[in-house]
Amino acid sequence: MTELCKKLLSINEPYFEGQANDEGEKALQAISEYSCLVNARFVYQDLRIKIPFLIKQDDHSFDVYFTYTSCYPKEGEAQSIADHMYVLKQLQIPVHHIYAIHLNAQYVRQGDLDVHELLIIDTYLFNHKNKAHQKIEELVDTCSRNLDEVLVRMREVQQVEHVESKRTTMCTRGLKCPYFEKCFETPSPTSVLNLVQSAGKLEMQEAGIQDMRDVDLAKLEGTRHQYAQIMAAKCFDGIYFDTFAMYSWVHDNIQYPISYLDFEWETYVYPPYDGMKPYDVLTFQYSLHIEKEHGAELEHKQFLGKQDCREAFIQHLLANIPETGTIMVFNMEGAEKLRLMQLSEQFPQYREQLVAVCDRMIDLSLPFSTGNVYLKEMAGMYSLKKLVTIFSDYRYSDLDISYGMDAVKNWRMLAHSDDEQSKEIEQHLFEYCAMDTYAMVLVYHGILDLLNEKSKNLYSSS
Repeated sequence: MTELCKKLLSINEPYFEGQANDEGEKALQAISEYSCLVNARFVYQDLRIKIPFLIKQDDHSFDVYFTYTSCYPKEGEAQSIADHMYVLKQLQIPVHHIYAIHLNAQYVRQGDLDVHELLIIDTYLFNHKNKAHQKIEELVDTCSRNLDEVLVRMREVQQVEHVESKRTTMCTRGLKCPYFEKCFETPSPTSVLNLVQSAGKLEMQEAGIQDMRDVDLAKLEGTRHQYAQIMAAKCFDGIYFDTFAMYSWVHDNIQYPISYLDFEWETYVYPPYDGMKPYDVLTFQYSLHIEKEHGAELEHKQFLGKQDCREAFIQHLLANIPETGTIMVFNMEGAEKLRLMQLSEQFPQYREQLVAVCDRMIDLSLPFSTGNVYLKEMAGMYSLKKLVTIFSDYRYSDLDISYGMDAVKNWRMLAHSDDEQSKEIEQHLFEYCAMDTYAMVLVYHGILDLLNEKSKNLYSSS
């Protein structure tokens, strides 16, 4: 981003460029010697800041540019900018105007990267709807605060020897905090703390309610998922299964041959190839397990490309995926379906065929996300990695590549590996992606087994 912004702002030698761990005096000295400072480090008391770009004006004040590798830097950034401005003010560095440099979401690469189209110099930050609502300088005035008082409180915190662990909703929001296991014991599968979409679970635990079987119903939101969790906790086998809903889902939606499909992809901040926008993805791999009829031997197809393999990916997939039957994916709206629709925009000659593939997709995560199927071992989670350990003895941890980001990292290495290393990396990538589709086979057949079992019990009891 720094190098691109140098081109955008037409910054040529001589200019000052700061480095990590620079003493604050170095940038202060550069203020009097250079008209442009890049990544300058300033120090006020024991607070260090870095300013991406300072450009001197005729009146010896400075225009300040903050850079963002996002398309819509949010208004929440204003507090950080205001704190940076406080430091510059205390160091008596006059500021003329404040700007944000960010990516242009509408830019589509054609040929060489055009920095003047890729990047935007803005006087606004954006609200949650990605609308430019208030100017940066107005927001900074609103957010200005006395950092001397903040620094005093920060120093006091540094002197505290012991901090009692107290669980909050932030501990497990999004992904679990990496320090979670150090702070808290892992709760039992039916712990009230595993209730999904529950704002009152911490309050219930503090009141002495530990298990889902004993929850205070008045403190529940009453979602289907919560109902499924509580019923599973109360059932002797730890399973909640909506037999009628699942019978309808299987028999009304799924047809053989079933194609179990999974993609791997890389995300690029800066579009590397023609037809791509900022933060577009490049789908470089797929695995396809085909089940022609129930219980039939699986047929496996796979693809792994290098560099700009988008069109080769499309062609290979269309040549190998069955023309009829259900295409089974896991979390299709945020993954495989979205990837294919993006490819259809980049390669419109394949749009009709790719849309037809999307139209046949069924999301295997739906029975779990809707609460129609819940096993207490899920502990509030329904990722494919979690489910396959419940329905089988398979573990992703047994593979050399266990996570999607590891797959991306290894794919990046392919371009810089010799033949022997490439073969090893390719093998690991094939094993990981194939595990995703085979895991779907195991989970789907686990659902079928439960459906058969619950159906027999239902009819025998009637």
